[in-house]
Amino acid sequence: MTVSVKDDQILDAIYENSESWVSVEIKIDQPTNPIMLFQMTEGQAKDRFYFKDNSGKTAFFGYDALLKLKNNHENKQSIFREWEKYKEKIALIHPDTPKHHLKVCGGFQFSSHKSDDEWRQFGLNHFVLPKVLITMEENETILTYTVPRETFDIGDLKALAHKIESTEVQPTHANGDIKRSEDIYKDEWLNIVREAIDTMNEDEKIVLARRRMIQFKKDIDIAYVLENALKNESNSYIFVMESDQSIFFSQTPEQLMEVENKVLSTKAVAGTIKRTNDEAEDKKHLNEFLQDEKNLHEHRFVVQSILDDIEPYVTDVEYNKHPKILKNDHLYHLYTEISGELKDKTYIGLLDRLHPTPALGGYPKEKAVEFIEQKEFGTRGLYGSPVGYIDMDDNCQFIVAIRSMLIKKNQATLYAGCGIIEQSEPESELAETTLKFTPMMNALGVENHG
Repeated sequence: MTVSVKDDQILDAIYENSESWVSVEIKIDQPTNPIMLFQMTEGQAKDRFYFKDNSGKTAFFGYDALLKLKNNHENKQSIFREWEKYKEKIALIHPDTPKHHLKVCGGFQFSSHKSDDEWRQFGLNHFVLPKVLITMEENETILTYTVPRETFDIGDLKALAHKIESTEVQPTHANGDIKRSEDIYKDEWLNIVREAIDTMNEDEKIVLARRRMIQFKKDIDIAYVLENALKNESNSYIFVMESDQSIFFSQTPEQLMEVENKVLSTKAVAGTIKRTNDEAEDKKHLNEFLQDEKNLHEHRFVVQSILDDIEPYVTDVEYNKHPKILKNDHLYHLYTEISGELKDKTYIGLLDRLHPTPALGGYPKEKAVEFIEQKEFGTRGLYGSPVGYIDMDDNCQFIVAIRSMLIKKNQATLYAGCGIIEQSEPESELAETTLKFTPMMNALGVENHG
């Protein structure tokens, strides 16, 4: 066994601490397959989560909720404050690693005013502190094991490490035949797009989302969906979160915000074209894309809104003055990187200011969100919402859960949206949302259609 467990050092540290909980971390000197982790914990489903960053260098998987931070407060800051209280009760023991990896993971629903039964199992705000957290970095695995201090057993920790090290990935199961497939309220959605165009001026934007429902003849295998996503969307963030019988799954290109060592980083992502994977053809399309006034106009909205939102919180803001190209496996996006040093440690209000960005709601923000809540069919839930983590050092990363679906047993409800401005054409916007369904359709193992 290649697990290095400094038994005496760990036990001495536990003995010397008086905190309610202990979080012990050890290193396994080999990579771990996330598909295997989902298969290994199938009997403990209901509160698992998985997060992969868009570089592919770091991912983590958690299960067996030690604590659920869950409420229906309109203010996102309530979760931060609750986490602050619990953090003080945890002793961090990590002889093999310079930094402890413990974190809470979860998300906030898009709207605090509009909810329905479909998303009930998540609540407006839903975060999990896991008993078992497995972090995958390059070619090593870090196991973080958090339990009440009086119940810690080093034998349990060693057995768990051995299980992770020795369990092999099994073949996944394709979702098979489709029982039913339907674009929900497609014609009605086109009418809402027309209404939005008629009600706005040249300085306004509204993001409108639509849904697609796919039912299979058997329950969806989440390990199979993740396997496809990892294969097809190598440049995207991937986020999975369970709550009882509901599974939220997102493959997204977009980060809302990250705080690392008191430096805030964020990205403006707006404007989309299809990627053909023909190098000459793509080069021609990209040259046109970078000069396309509709997409550039939409992108400027987003950049300026983010700069306005972060201004009270940061100093020395830096950003690229011309958009760059963000490349995914199927799509290209315009993006701008923005960063600045935080003025003080308290940044919890920033999340409420940043979300929803014009790429998710529109501009002006309040008017756009009101239109969405009044006119859009159904509830967005976690679609388009901030999902991510907060660690023990007040570092965090929140991504924007676009390209998303809600999975319940044999049914997947897919979500995709697009930015509507005065010059938009409804049929073109419909085609764009169809294109944006592609990553989820591929993950489910079915072909996209119009």
